[in-house]
Amino acid sequence: MQLTSTFNKQKKGIELHFSEVLPKELAFHLKELGFKETLSDPMKWYVDNHPAYCRYVEELEKEFVKDGDWKHVLIHPSFESSLENIDKGQFTYVTIFLKGQEKAEQENYVVFDSYKKVAHEIASRFAMRKYGDTLKHIEVHPRNYKRKSRVLFRDGKVIDGMVALESLPTQNEVVKEVTENDALVVKEGDTEIEKVPKEGAEEKKKVVKEPEDDSGYKTDAERNLSTRSVLKEVIEKLNEQTEELDVEPETIIATTVMDLEDAADQWSEIHFKNHLLKALQNFKDWVYDLSIKDRAMALMQVNRLNRSLSLELIPLKEVETEARSIAKDIFNRDHIVPNVLVPVHAGEPFQSGSLTIGDGNFLKFKFPQLYTVNDENLKQVSGLELFQLSQMPHPNDYGIAVNRSTLLQEWENRGPEAFATIGYPTDLNYPYVNIHAGYKSVSSLGAEIDIENNSHKWWSVVEHSRPIADPQKGIEIIDAMLLQLVEDHLDYVNPKTGKPKTDKKSKEAFNEMQWQMNRLERSKANIQDYLDGQQKPESKPKSLPKKQKTQKSTTKNDYIDRVVAVMHTAFAKAERLSKKKVEALKKETGAPNLGALWEAVELSWLLWYKMLYKEPIPFESRLRKMDFFWSQVQPTYAYSDSSKELYKQYSTPCPIGAIVAEYTQMKDAEFIFEPSAGNGLLLVGANPRITHVNEIDNSRKKSLEYQGFGRITNNNAAEPFPEVMNKVHDVVVTNPPFARWEASKFDKQRIANKYFNKQRGIANHIRLEHLMAGLALHTMKDDGKAAIIIMGHVYYGEDGLFAKYRPFFNWLYRHYHVDDIINMNSYKLYNKQGAVTKTMLILVGGRKSKPSGVAPDQTKAPELDTMVETFFDLWKRVKSHIKPNLNTLISQLKKARIQ
Repeated sequence: MQLTSTFNKQKKGIELHFSEVLPKELAFHLKELGFKETLSDPMKWYVDNHPAYCRYVEELEKEFVKDGDWKHVLIHPSFESSLENIDKGQFTYVTIFLKGQEKAEQENYVVFDSYKKVAHEIASRFAMRKYGDTLKHIEVHPRNYKRKSRVLFRDGKVIDGMVALESLPTQNEVVKEVTENDALVVKEGDTEIEKVPKEGAEEKKKVVKEPEDDSGYKTDAERNLSTRSVLKEVIEKLNEQTEELDVEPETIIATTVMDLEDAADQWSEIHFKNHLLKALQNFKDWVYDLSIKDRAMALMQVNRLNRSLSLELIPLKEVETEARSIAKDIFNRDHIVPNVLVPVHAGEPFQSGSLTIGDGNFLKFKFPQLYTVNDENLKQVSGLELFQLSQMPHPNDYGIAVNRSTLLQEWENRGPEAFATIGYPTDLNYPYVNIHAGYKSVSSLGAEIDIENNSHKWWSVVEHSRPIADPQKGIEIIDAMLLQLVEDHLDYVNPKTGKPKTDKKSKEAFNEMQWQMNRLERSKANIQDYLDGQQKPESKPKSLPKKQKTQKSTTKNDYIDRVVAVMHTAFAKAERLSKKKVEALKKETGAPNLGALWEAVELSWLLWYKMLYKEPIPFESRLRKMDFFWSQVQPTYAYSDSSKELYKQYSTPCPIGAIVAEYTQMKDAEFIFEPSAGNGLLLVGANPRITHVNEIDNSRKKSLEYQGFGRITNNNAAEPFPEVMNKVHDVVVTNPPFARWEASKFDKQRIANKYFNKQRGIANHIRLEHLMAGLALHTMKDDGKAAIIIMGHVYYGEDGLFAKYRPFFNWLYRHYHVDDIINMNSYKLYNKQGAVTKTMLILVGGRKSKPSGVAPDQTKAPELDTMVETFFDLWKRVKSHIKPNLNTLISQLKKARIQ
């Protein structure tokens, strides 16, 4: 048999041509590996252009040329064994289940290939070779369990090759004792065992790398260490230091280690350097809170990184400064904004505006004074504290009792005074740079606060901009950026005509660079205008005009219709409206206030999703349309008021509502219940006439009435529902507010005893959303279905059990058939609804007739520790739990009988 292979550009894969029809055994083996047979030509096969497949096809061709046996051809992992490839997702976590003497056992390994079938084949051959008859089965999890995979890599539990198919002895072997007949390689820590290419080859000796000289007599430069190598050693040394510390010093060093590890996890050199610079800057802000002894020990290590990056060393003693603001290069998200002024005492992450929801615990430790601020005493706080609070999208999300609307009003009342306190220029001509766009967006202070329209948006400036420290240097920075763009854009210009090249990619790149250059030129002009004004002796800074009151527009009862009509016109054009355009509709539509406007806008896209959901096409096709609408058209919900803060309202993304409708089979239900309905976004697939919606916030009643729900109530869903509602609903769906359960100890115990079956510990270890979910399940029929979204992620502790809220989950698993709990990446799936908190979706397939069991441990449900990143990944998990109901089965049988 002969084999030739070519690269198929159209299919972007490898095309294989065999000289004859394959034997069944070989054909089956290829399909197991992921190869696909062409239906029209059994001698033509395809496979993805993947490194493991490319190598396998090449070796298979050579084997056929010498008329050899295809069983001798091995498939190998595509990627080298390294932590960097784990970070890139180029690995698979493998669990091998074995027959134990008393109970089942398991072993975990890492295979450095991201393709499931390739990893499964490699792991299978290894397991059969190593474990023989004790092998039960194998599970592979591509690109999952990164943290665990790093541990396995460090422990040397890496499968780096595969034994030939015919070589399968049944006796058990120890991985560390690789025999001379193995083509299998296992790495053990720093010990590297050389590969044995063929059977019968002489056994190779283990080559142990001698450790580098770490005596301290040679500098890192003399040892020729890369920055990554230095970073690795610094992390190890700082970890050793934390073992000797406690309380505040331990927290500071441990936080620094976490930041440095985050930098080490970056595989891109640009991201690596940016994260490392951010970590070093954060450490610089904290280091002087350490004692002189602890500070000296830490600086010995951290300054090694500064030397490696050719940065200024951090001095042992703090340099005193009397200035209220200082010049600094700040790190924001994935880029650096140089030459800006920041409040000297604000500290990081406030100075750079790079605060995330995960910084909450650190803020409580580092800035405890902020947690004494509330709406009542906000008028007494300093301008510096106003600045710090304004770096948080919603202070309430960080546990600070300040509403965003109150904070914005305070800025409008004393903006100039607060700016002076933090050392920010109040000259309306002074140039400010946008920290998100960098020097491509520089505007005067007057333009930033929208002074021409009688607005005083001081809060917008501190949230999104920083004053340029040295305007002349700012122009130099822009000139350097322009010069680089001019050089780069020549790559996309035809040298003969001087015009852009005609291919689509070149045109797009050329236009993008032209756009960037235009923005930079505008920014440069704004800075130059300020400098020119400063040179005129008679020029004076613009004074701040007094704010005038504006008349409120009259409220009209039919504003919702107008909002929906305008939004649907934009949706039909696939046009995404910006926040500014959306809020401009307030006057056009007669909405009574911005809160009512945004509720109507949310209703408009819910109605659009409902239309997409009802299309007579397969659900995957509908979901694809919804995903496009979500990512390209739907505006981001950009409004928050006291009502949303009070009730912790984060609406459900409609694509998740559609997936939930499929799981619960809403179309076949007789009675549906949503106890915390909001605007009804979790009810995309529900028939409104048979749906009972409950919502405590009366401001959302209009949206629910607009959709025609059969029953609308406004009860407190954190209190038990009337007994007549017990076990009456076919479907229960809920996304309760994310908050603490504020109740007396007596009430908590009373409700736990009655509605949570006296589950031990539940009264003291659940949040408000757990309580509301339990009360909602109380209304579900025994054979009903439920979908619940709550805050947090499921993960396992060192004992292999649920690490958090175990009493609630033990109760849930004991009394209900829990099909799945799915951790969702809310930064990607919830970002347009204003929430970035971790969330999980709980799927309940009915109530148990007799209580039994508890929440599974890690060995029984390892998949619960994973996280879905996209709506399609979520649908894949949910779909596996959908079973056709009786009516569907009868319908399918009738169709089959007719055919």
